[in-house]
Amino acid sequence: MADFKKRVFWHFTFKDILTIISSVAIPIALAIYTAIGFQQQKQQAEKKQKFDFQQSTQLRQQSLYDEFLNNIYKLDKDGYLNDTKNPWAFANAYYRAAHRQLDTIRKADVLQFVKEKQLIGRNNCTNGCRTTKLDDIIRLNELNFDNVHLASETGVLNKLNLQCVSFNQVSMSNAIFSFASLNGVSFDGGRLHNVKFDDSSLLCTSFNRVNLSGADFGNSNLAGAHFSNSEMTGARVTKDQMKQASFDNVIMPNGRKSATTSSATTKKSITQTATILKTEMSATTTITSSLTSSSSSLSSTTSSTTTPSSSITTTTLTTTSTTSTTTTTTSTTTASSSSTTTASSSSTTTTTISSTTTTTTTISSSTTTTTTSRTAVPTCSPSVCCSAASCTTCVYSSTTDYCLLYSNPPGYNLYTSASSCASDGGADIYCNYNTTCGIGAGTPGLGSGNGCK
Repeated sequence: MADFKKRVFWHFTFKDILTIISSVAIPIALAIYTAIGFQQQKQQAEKKQKFDFQQSTQLRQQSLYDEFLNNIYKLDKDGYLNDTKNPWAFANAYYRAAHRQLDTIRKADVLQFVKEKQLIGRNNCTNGCRTTKLDDIIRLNELNFDNVHLASETGVLNKLNLQCVSFNQVSMSNAIFSFASLNGVSFDGGRLHNVKFDDSSLLCTSFNRVNLSGADFGNSNLAGAHFSNSEMTGARVTKDQMKQASFDNVIMPNGRKSATTSSATTKKSITQTATILKTEMSATTTITSSLTSSSSSLSSTTSSTTTPSSSITTTTLTTTSTTSTTTTTTSTTTASSSSTTTASSSSTTTTTISSTTTTTTTISSSTTTTTTSRTAVPTCSPSVCCSAASCTTCVYSSTTDYCLLYSNPPGYNLYTSASSCASDGGADIYCNYNTTCGIGAGTPGLGSGNGCK
């Protein structure tokens, strides 16, 4: 049997090597254990520090929110929120001081509070458009609402009421409106980059000089909404929504600049009633002479019918003349007149009550003249479409179409109906030009596209 104690490795016996290894391994093990324990303690300390910081931040945010509510309560109790205190400097100072320190969650909570308190959106927008002109007590202009999420707690059951609020000149990039009622709201001069409107109502909403690039209108209702001088590159909006709204000098999602279009469904979806005039008069007059009066009225009715080759216009002109002779001794007249105008009709009511002796002789005559004219409809071509200020009727492939000029690139679209032309939503039949529309060389001939003639 070999004697391990007497084996020699580089002048060290096996026993010497075991002694050296044991004397070195123990301190190394202790060092590793200490390092692992220290690292675990450090991680626990960092977690506790992070938790404490989050707790202190939440407490600070809640303290700011409570302090703002307390300040508004004091102002309301002392009468500083009355209309006589316009421009409500203290209320706006408290709000802006709190707004700059609040997180996005409490910014949304404060917005809902000031709306419920009727400090913003004080006008009546129940039917969509504003029917009153009241200034907001709290002004939101030039504030930052980026990443704010404004949503109804009950979803489709009850929409979040933000009607008639003025979000003028605010930044709301990446903001989300979910199941919100934004009827009559103004976003004029704002930055709404990548904003999302999810199942919201935007009746009569104003977007003037607004950056809406990348905006998503989801399933929202845009009836009566007006877009003007705005940027909508990359925005997600459906054709039906575009038909609901009106666009004036807007860069559309496809990058083209819109022509001036008006909403085709505004009058159907919004009923706006306004009393224009209401007058009451009472007079007592004594007349001992004869009164002769004469009146005439003229009415004209024009109808137009378009066929693939010609346009037939029928004009009916009606002239009515009335001559009245009245002899009155003494008369008392009370007249009331009221005129009411709605989005689709108007009516006028006049009531006259006369007493005492009156003799009236009336002679009436009526003449009706009907004139029918036929005008040839031109063929769709640059000479017709490139000079058209609006949708122009022309013939293309033996059918009646409507052409509309666009500027970038120069050219025109052809539409099968006047309503499609008015919405300017892009067309399958088009004609582009390399230079001014209808002038100069193109590819091929005078232009490129299946609508070139």
